[in-house]
Amino acid sequence: MPLEPVTIISSSRRLYGMLETPHGAPRGAVVLVHGWDGCRVGPHRILVETARHLSGLGFAALRFDLSGRGESEGEPLKTDLDTMIDDACAALDALRERVGRAAPAAMLGVCSGGNAALAAAAFHEDVQAVAAWSSYPFQEQRPAAQDVKRTGHFAKAYLAKTLRPETWRKLARGRVNLPMVSKVLFGHFRKGEGTARELQRSRRDVLGALAGYKGRMFFLYGGKDPEAADAEGTFRSFCAQHALTAEFAAIAGANHNFYSLSWKRQAMETTGRWLAGALGG
Repeated sequence: MPLEPVTIISSSRRLYGMLETPHGAPRGAVVLVHGWDGCRVGPHRILVETARHLSGLGFAALRFDLSGRGESEGEPLKTDLDTMIDDACAALDALRERVGRAAPAAMLGVCSGGNAALAAAAFHEDVQAVAAWSSYPFQEQRPAAQDVKRTGHFAKAYLAKTLRPETWRKLARGRVNLPMVSKVLFGHFRKGEGTARELQRSRRDVLGALAGYKGRMFFLYGGKDPEAADAEGTFRSFCAQHALTAEFAAIAGANHNFYSLSWKRQAMETTGRWLAGALGG
């Protein structure tokens, strides 16, 4: 399928992406949004392959680097959820310039990119559907109990690693990143300006805007993602409360980033079918 580089202007920053288009007029236009620490390739190239899969289904698919990530301009440590939302909206505008406005539009985001996609769909008038992969609740929705549960999960995983001889060899050689371990275990408890928790909290009323969203939503989780059940429950409750049109699905045995060829294929195919129905294809 035709592939072309795209330059996106978002608040005077230049963002860089790749547009995958089908042969002939597209049946829909989809913006793919990567996660907090990622880039337009996505974990194990999942966004590359998803864009290719979607173009094969007749969609125009744009994946791009958010501000301060990948090749795009911006300060990495100053990028926040609001920046991501603005970038996603700018990406959709750039996509429209290239494929026109005849085809319906959708957002697809992974992890915190899913939060940005949901918010962009709520704020941008041109988004008929949004898919969120492995997206956790917005910071305003997250109770302290979820942070405790997350710490417990990773503590258990690290404890299991201490039973392996190779872990002690790495520790003796100084090859264990102890500050990173501490960040994974306790970083989500930190509050204050510049912390990941605060950077991922929008200054806008995202939940208020999302409560009035008229399009369709799709939430996909890995069955073995330790926070998936709580996240899905939170979004199910929110959607039911506000009578929103939403569907939920899980891939049995999959982790947060769908790290296997089978899980990745299921994520792409399941979402492709949903988008075809949601956009009237």
